[in-house]
Order: sequence, then C-alpha cells, then structure tokens
Amino acid sequence: MVLIMAFFGFFQAFFFILTILFLIATIKEHHYPAFMRGLCVFGVIFLIGSALIYFEYPYKFFIILSANLILLAGIVLIIFPTTSERLNIPGPQLQIDERDAFFHRFYKIQPGTPEFEAYYKSHPEKHKVDVKIRAKPQLCALNSKSYHPLISPFQLALFDVLEGITREIDWQPTPPENKPINVSPEMITQQLKEMAAYLGADLVGTTRLNKAYIYSHIGRSSGKWGEPITLNHDYAIAIAVEMRHEMVQQAPDNPTMTETGFQYFEAAKIAMILARYINFLGYEARAHVDGNYRVMCIPIAVDAGLGELGRLGLLITPRFGPRVRLSVVTTNLPLQPDSPIHFVCRIFVLFAKNVRSIAQVVLLQRVKKKSMPVWKNGSVNRKIAIISGVHRGQIVVSV
Repeated sequence: MVLIMAFFGFFQAFFFILTILFLIATIKEHHYPAFMRGLCVFGVIFLIGSALIYFEYPYKFFIILSANLILLAGIVLIIFPTTSERLNIPGPQLQIDERDAFFHRFYKIQPGTPEFEAYYKSHPEKHKVDVKIRAKPQLCALNSKSYHPLISPFQLALFDVLEGITREIDWQPTPPENKPINVSPEMITQQLKEMAAYLGADLVGTTRLNKAYIYSHIGRSSGKWGEPITLNHDYAIAIAVEMRHEMVQQAPDNPTMTETGFQYFEAAKIAMILARYINFLGYEARAHVDGNYRVMCIPIAVDAGLGELGRLGLLITPRFGPRVRLSVVTTNLPLQPDSPIHFVCRIFVLFAKNVRSIAQVVLLQRVKKKSMPVWKNGSVNRKIAIISGVHRGQIVVSV
C-alpha cells in the first residue's frame, strides 16, 4: 500500500514537472492564451488530484488508482497514438492552374492588361476580393504596416535579386562526354542528398513525381502567361531549409519577412545547383523556386518524406515544424524514392476523432460559412491552401 501510494506521488510529481515545463514554453513563445488555458486545465487536475489524496473517503485507494490509470492512459494515447491513419485522397487528382493561385494572381495580371481582362472575365467571382487586396500596400512598400526605411529596402533587395537569378532556369542536358552517365538510382540519390546537405539543405528527400502536382498553365513562373505546362519528368527532389526560430518568432514584423526572403534565396540556390549538376550528368532537370514554379512544393515534400500535410495545408516537419522554406528539382534521372512519414502530427487527428461530436460541429460550421462542400459520412472535403498555390485536390480530413 505504501509503495503504491509512493508511486502515485512520484507520478503526480512527474506530471507537475511536465506542466511547469509546458507553461514555461508557452511564456517563452509568447503564447499567452495557451498559457492561460494550460494553467486552468492543469490547475483543475491538480486540485482534483490533491483532494483525492489528502481527504479521507470510502474506497480511497481504488478511486486514486482509477484516477491515475485514466490520466496515465490519456498521456500514453497522446504520446503514442493508436492509429497511423493518413489523409485520404479519393478519386483522381486534378491539376491546378497556376493562374488561380492566390499570390500569383497579383504578379503578372495587372489592371489594364489583356491578361487582366481575360482572367476576370472567366473568373468574375474573384474580381471583387482581388480589387480590395490590390488597394492595399504591397509587402515592403511605403505605407505598408511593417515598412521601415532601412530594413524594407533590404527585403526588397533579397526578393529582387532572387527574381533576377531565377527567371531563366530551363536548362538543357550538356554532358561533358556527350552521353548520359550510367549510374545506379541508389548511388546517385545518395550523392544528390549529400550535395544538397553540403549546399545548406536541412532536409532533403526524393519521390516519384505525381503528375497532379504539376501546374496545368503558367501563371507567375517564367514563360508566356496562360500557356499549358509540359513537364515530362518522373522524379522529384524536395529540399527544405530551416527558418531561424528567433526570426520567425517576431511574425508578422520585419524579421520574419527578412528571413522569408533569405531562406527562399537559400532554397533556390540549392535547387538550381542540383538541377544544373544533373544537366551535366546528361539528364533533364528543372529547379522549382520562389516565383518560378512549375510544380507545387508542399505535396511533393510530403511524398518525399520531409513531413506531413498539416490541417492548414502547411508542411509540418518533425524537426522544424512548419518553419521551413521549400524548393524542388524535377528530373528524368532515375532516383530511389523515399517513403512518406507519419509522426506525432497525427495525434491531433486522433484527438479530433476521440471528440468526434465537438469536432464535427466546429468544422462543419466553419465549412458552411465558407460555402465549402461537406461529405455526409463525417468527413470534410477541404480546399487545401499551399504556399505555392491553392491545392483544389480532394483532401479528405476525417474528424
């Protein structure tokens, strides 16, 4: 009896330490709402636990034992989810038109141009909201919320140089021996990963290229606006570079914008060098970088095992969370594909499944407000927003 009570005391002390660490982390991250919620939830648990321990009542031992077992089971279920269920993609996936991508609509179609008239004639539903957005100051521009006379020009320089060096990247194979080099997929895949790491990649993976992730028409990327995109590549290399935590922590202020531009630059550098290297091996390759994509980076990075697709359409990596910028290299050079990964990101889906009724009500209300279609089986047919575009494939999130 004494040993069992001592174990209960040790378990509660361990839980108390975890609680303190959680609260300290929320303060360091400046997530004060999370701090207050955690304080309330853990405070109630500690009050109940203290009352169970220090007051006398019938069957005290068995009640304390049951309470601790329930708490322990809850912790185990959260840390070690019992399901590896993935986000399902039902039916065929359709290609996305880059012209429809939210950010891309504001780069090549300007008021008064033929492209502007043509696009909004065929998409009148987007005109009203786009006009309101165009009326606001652009990023880094004078009168924008985060404008700074010394810092904003530096950010503009980052994006301007990036734009300049990434316009013409449709290179052709130029092997020194006038024929493609003969190398095994395993060897060249390992070689490319080591080179990517040397160039500064924090994460790199390979996959077979899902053709649905190739844009159907040119929007912002180089080439004639509206032309169909042809990309006969079977493999892709996904590259991720970390955005420094201390910079992202300042969002939405200037440091985050500076870090965004710089890491897009770094990701582009790595992808462009790898693509050109593959060209010199005698194979086709194209880098897909900020402002010049032919593909959608996030779903390719998911397929390549860099992370999981988050509920907001962001790539969630085990090491950096969503604090990464991506680039991709597509090629006809045979590679050894990596497998997608499933990690603790899935616990939130598990948690939603365990509180199905609440999650359904909340999600369905949000979906209805946005006039999005709903699946009657309790699954939500969501439109997934992606950094490089808007993914309209049918990603089903079970709740």
